[in-house]
Amino acid sequence: MTHDRVARRRTVTGVLVLPLFFLIALPGLFLGALHSPAPHEVKVAVIGDTAQAHAVAEQLSVHAAGFEIQSATDAESGRTAVRDREIRAAYDPATGDLFVASAGGVQATEAARALFAAVAQSGGAPLHVRDVVALPDADRLGTGTLYLGVGAIVGGFLSGLIVAMVAPGLRARAQVFTVAVMSIVVAGIETCYGWVIFDMFPGNAAAGAAILAGIALVAGSVTLAGVRLIGPAMVMVSVLVLVLAGVSASGLPVQLDMAPAFYGWMHEVLPTARGLSALRSVCYFEGAGIMGDVIVMAVWGVASVIVLAATRRKATIPGLAALADVEADEAVVAGAAASAAV
Repeated sequence: MTHDRVARRRTVTGVLVLPLFFLIALPGLFLGALHSPAPHEVKVAVIGDTAQAHAVAEQLSVHAAGFEIQSATDAESGRTAVRDREIRAAYDPATGDLFVASAGGVQATEAARALFAAVAQSGGAPLHVRDVVALPDADRLGTGTLYLGVGAIVGGFLSGLIVAMVAPGLRARAQVFTVAVMSIVVAGIETCYGWVIFDMFPGNAAAGAAILAGIALVAGSVTLAGVRLIGPAMVMVSVLVLVLAGVSASGLPVQLDMAPAFYGWMHEVLPTARGLSALRSVCYFEGAGIMGDVIVMAVWGVASVIVLAATRRKATIPGLAALADVEADEAVVAGAAASAAV
């Protein structure tokens, strides 16, 4: 009786803690990034090797707080650096041209435009904004990759959770295979939304599908491994690390150079944050700079496989009372069979 009372108390406590956890973590992480985005080492370049270009660069280095001022030799090199996501903007004081990539983030693009608009105005020259990687007409707000990526994260997370909770007796290999199949299904659905039904992105659907499948797979495998290791408590860990922290630190809701440094630190190590960043790269920038993202995701995937291999002989999953009940039933059946044989 005492054991039942303790079990009920733990269940009630868990049920009460989960909504409180959401109430604290969700607004805390997202409002921390969204409430007042401001430049933090936003990289921009001044084009040219003239006295005018050097004067503009020196003036900005002194007065443009939150910006990192670089130099570009000519307009083409500046345009290429913007297209490759090396810098946010490149300004040519000789022509008034400002090269930006709005697909890389609306807030950072607007911050760079406002900076160089003031520079152009002080020099008495008009500013000509050249958007070298513009957002597609079907995704003018630039939120398509965010929503597709969140769908992949949640789909993978739920796949890993359900496999671990509903079929704990399956071999680890079969569990991983099931999560992998579900990740492909999730990626197929998200790809259908992004490239077929709403037609938001220009081409490269195969690369987008691969990244979406990778996001779902890493979310599912990490959750599966965590449940086998620490039990249902992994639900809160996955929601915090993979969903809330991963999305807020991805650079999609707010660009990382417009958010506090804390989000940049999380971005370096969280697999779903890197996955969302890679998704934006393949959708808008032809996959520029995704190698680091893929490596981080792969490291987490390998780590989850190692945990699954290490826990494959565990008889029970911590905190999973249903599994204990099943094992008790199996013991009764085995005892009855032994008695019958005698």
